Amino acid sequence: MTEPRKRPRRALFAAVAAAALGVLGLGVAPAAAQEWRGWNIHAADYPNGIGMDAFARMVAERTNNRIRMRTFHSAQLGQQDEAIQQMRLGTIDFANFNLSPFNNLAPSTNVVTLPFLFRNVAHMQAAIDGPAGEAIARDLEGIGIIALSWYDAGARSLYTTRPVRTPADLRGMKIRVQTSDLWIDLMRALGANPTPLPFGEVFTSLQSGVIDGAENNWPSYESTRHFEVARYYSTTEHSNVPEVLAVSRQRWQRLSEADRAILRDAARESAVIQRRSWAERETVSRQRVVAAGVTVIEITDRTPWSSLMEPVYAKYAADARLAALVAQIRAMP
Repeated sequence: MTEPRKRPRRALFAAVAAAALGVLGLGVAPAAAQEWRGWNIHAADYPNGIGMDAFARMVAERTNNRIRMRTFHSAQLGQQDEAIQQMRLGTIDFANFNLSPFNNLAPSTNVVTLPFLFRNVAHMQAAIDGPAGEAIARDLEGIGIIALSWYDAGARSLYTTRPVRTPADLRGMKIRVQTSDLWIDLMRALGANPTPLPFGEVFTSLQSGVIDGAENNWPSYESTRHFEVARYYSTTEHSNVPEVLAVSRQRWQRLSEADRAILRDAARESAVIQRRSWAERETVSRQRVVAAGVTVIEITDRTPWSSLMEPVYAKYAADARLAALVAQIRAMP
């Protein structure tokens, strides 16, 4: 009878080691790569798109491509209100949102939307990176959205089809606003007729006369070519609402603590990139629309505008928690 063939000692050791690793769970295949879908209302070369793409690259690099993110720019996955609902349902994994559409969902977002609250960009950034951001993050988590970092969105001003120099000039004008009770009341306080519309419908609505104006920052005014149909830009700078880079809570709950830390660090670093790009883009956008013949109406004294906002503050910052947050922000150096 032929003896069984002996296995070489090296091969035997290798087999035993492999079996041991399998028992310990150390020899299992690496986790399957995750494919994430991201939403962005702006074009890829907009500061927000640049920040989001930087975020995705950093996450891919630091997870060895276990988490691969694809951002669908230019509202390919729907308008903002639709995207918010998709994120809450978990069908969109990450996104960059303006905070105003959350006013009816997350109470603390009303504070940073309040008109004439921030003195300048530095004041806004200090608030959103501190107490305001902490309060908003808690409220957003309650509705299924995890805030990771905060992007700049610039000071918002009015642009119209005829000149606006004082609040009296707005009387009777139809001004597009975001879907938010606060924005509706803000425009009413100024004497305008607020008209909620999706952002993607603003150009044709201005062109057809459905609305007489809208309000936004320099890059949005320029990149959407709204300046072609609304030739007057009044620097009211009535609002400086930051934006959030966020992840769906459903996706977040499936991540390890190590991966969560990677996402938070990458998000904060992407905010530095986005803010720098934003400041550069604001300058370029203003220069472009001025070169195209837009009339810029400089509002140097905003007191006649801000003095009309008392009813807005009384309604949206009456809650003790929100009033305390407003006071805290105003007291910041």
